Amino acid sequence: MEPGYSEEKFKQHIRTVVTAAEGDSLEERPLTLDELKELALSMGMRDDEWEALQKKAFVHLQLAEDHLKARNFEQAIQEAEQATSINPYIPNGNSVLAKSYQMLWLEDNETSAGEKAEYYARKELLTDPNDKVAINVLSAINKKKKLGGKDKKAIKKYLMIGGGAVLLVIILMVLFNQGEQSAASNELENQLIEAQEDVFSKLDLVETAIDQRNAMLPDLFGVVSNESSDLSALNREIDNLQNKIDEVSGSAKFELEQKLDEQIGEAKLLVQKYGQPESVERLMIQIEGAENRIAFEKKNYNDAVKSYNILVKKSKGAYPDYELESYYNAD
Repeated sequence: MEPGYSEEKFKQHIRTVVTAAEGDSLEERPLTLDELKELALSMGMRDDEWEALQKKAFVHLQLAEDHLKARNFEQAIQEAEQATSINPYIPNGNSVLAKSYQMLWLEDNETSAGEKAEYYARKELLTDPNDKVAINVLSAINKKKKLGGKDKKAIKKYLMIGGGAVLLVIILMVLFNQGEQSAASNELENQLIEAQEDVFSKLDLVETAIDQRNAMLPDLFGVVSNESSDLSALNREIDNLQNKIDEVSGSAKFELEQKLDEQIGEAKLLVQKYGQPESVERLMIQIEGAENRIAFEKKNYNDAVKSYNILVKKSKGAYPDYELESYYNAD
């Protein structure tokens, strides 16, 4: 091997070549995989090192797909970028990037994520015109763009209609003030009922997500054959916390669940320290996916609690059966 060769230097060179080949010049074209191999060999890489590097690309892609399934979208992007930096033609590499960026776009509504999702989807279709993931990503993006365009065109119309509606409401309030007050009271009670039910349903989703994560804990401790005393103590503490959680509700339960999360975090660190990496990595991805789902459902629950608590305060005690609900602490 020549002394100037390094894997990172080679991957950076591939990125430079591919970026240049995506320019507007008609004379430029992307290098084929065989030509990339020749380039690597010319830089001092051996045949067996090339093959090992390609296998490494598939390992990165498999981890990216696992992260995507577990809703760890940023980690999925990182692993997929590692795979495509080694082999720009790796099957499904760009479609995994497209899908991951699309999911980030749907969660955060960031324009840049949507643009990247569209870019990688089109890039995948250049090599595989029948790739269903890329086709679905482009279809979803185009639909959302069309809906957004229609919304903008309708703003002026809605403003005019809204202005007329506001004027009509003011007239009705003047004419039927007493009747409106009674209707508003009934409406507030109906809103309280609906908001409270929404809080309960969102709480059920949080508890379901937590139960799914907790169901993985025996597997977490099981990957370490010779448990350390620290890990055994944590296992007992986690069991005790789960028993206590079953006996309480409200803010007391939320506090105990926060302590449980902290204990599980310590257990994960010890398992990573004592367990075999090949046994631990995939399980950690699954647990992280479950914890992402818990955080997502907690946010939805807190949003529902905020809406409900505002209505309770607006009622000024007129409906004593409805009391303020507790929030989950932010993770």
